[in-house]
Amino acid sequence: MSSAPGRIAIVLLTLSLLSACGRPPAQDASNSANAQELPFDRQPRSTGISPSQLLIPSATKLPEGTPIPIRLQSALSSATSRAGETFTATVDEPVVIDGQTLVARGTPATGRVLEARPSASPRGHSRASSAEPGYLRIVLVSLNVGGRPVMIETSSIFDSGSREERNSAPGTASSASQKDKDIVFGVDRRLSFRLAQTVDLQ
Repeated sequence: MSSAPGRIAIVLLTLSLLSACGRPPAQDASNSANAQELPFDRQPRSTGISPSQLLIPSATKLPEGTPIPIRLQSALSSATSRAGETFTATVDEPVVIDGQTLVARGTPATGRVLEARPSASPRGHSRASSAEPGYLRIVLVSLNVGGRPVMIETSSIFDSGSREERNSAPGTASSASQKDKDIVFGVDRRLSFRLAQTVDLQ
């Protein structure tokens, strides 16, 4: 027959074994704790793109009213130009929007003649008559951005010649002689247009 101390030792050993069998593994407890964490409690991943970065659009638009300064590469004249003819130019200063250069200096540009009329001599010799001056109206129609043409609409530039009358000589019978003038925009002439509507360069 077993003694009392022996029975107590057996009972304690049995309880110890039961306790060890009922305890979950340390790894399982860790996984359970991670599963209970909320998404914003977890550590961020070291790789990948932040969703907020996808919401920031890149600057690709030229707003209405943006100035487009150009330098002519071909001459224009009210005496020789015709409505519908095109001319070439280059952007004379970079176009910068929100600190980002969207159109670089030297970018090729194309324009069109809207109206052109040469000066006309008056008919007859009336002193009240005078020569009709020539006039010229032009616009920009495209920019070559990134090797491809981007169609644009701009304000027009209009200019007309002057009208002058002179007497032949003092003390003689007055006879009006008219001096008519044509408008000439030479090569390297600097002009500035403004966008009539927003343009997306993409």
